[in-house]
Amino acid sequence: MKKIFTFCLIFIISGCSVTPLKIIPTDYNYSPKAKIGFISLISEKPTHNHIGMTIFGNFTKDLDASWDLNDYIFSEFAAQFKNTKGYELVNLSKNEATHYLFDNENLLKTDKSGYTDVNSTELNRFKELTGITDLDAIIVISSRKLFYNKDYDRITESLGKQGDHGFKSRAGEGMFYYAGIGSQMYSFSPKAHYLGWQFLGLVNEKVIPEPQSYEQLTKEELVAYEKYFKKNISIKIGELISKSP
Repeated sequence: MKKIFTFCLIFIISGCSVTPLKIIPTDYNYSPKAKIGFISLISEKPTHNHIGMTIFGNFTKDLDASWDLNDYIFSEFAAQFKNTKGYELVNLSKNEATHYLFDNENLLKTDKSGYTDVNSTELNRFKELTGITDLDAIIVISSRKLFYNKDYDRITESLGKQGDHGFKSRAGEGMFYYAGIGSQMYSFSPKAHYLGWQFLGLVNEKVIPEPQSYEQLTKEELVAYEKYFKKNISIKIGELISKSP
């Protein structure tokens, strides 16, 4: 089924570059007591995909580490919104209405000029289904699973399935972070509006320092990599919030 996120994820992968931020300027601001909904569907454990010198050296495995990205991203958004703008963030990730949002093929509409915006009827129907009718906006975190090829550019949607973030490595080339994680923001009031996309992940950025062994990443290495990964997310969340209404 077509997902609502397909149209706006545009990766430009060259070295470590990725389209970082596309927040559409607005002619309005929320009140200091605004209430923002939050949905995050990211897998909880990182995955390591390795390409060896021969096919016998190839492997893909889930790592023995839980990065708890859904909770971490929520906490970062909640703290930064509260500290910089005073907004309240409400976690709706387990609300049944999330299925209506993710599976809705009519949530977005494109006019004759090619401009894409949200379908206000469908967006407001989602708000009604949540049971929280005083929401001013919604933040949606989603992911795309990145499958390895020589250009690191094959991307398909994942939505919480294992493998949407972690590491890619190739014998003789090193190990790289990969995560097609991003945030989208939709406004309910003062008008229904699509605010834009913020990339939160890392693609094709080399892991430093290199692990001692590709086959068995140590607990200490994973802790260090997790810390760097989450710091990157925190910085990009701050960039999004600074440009939001």
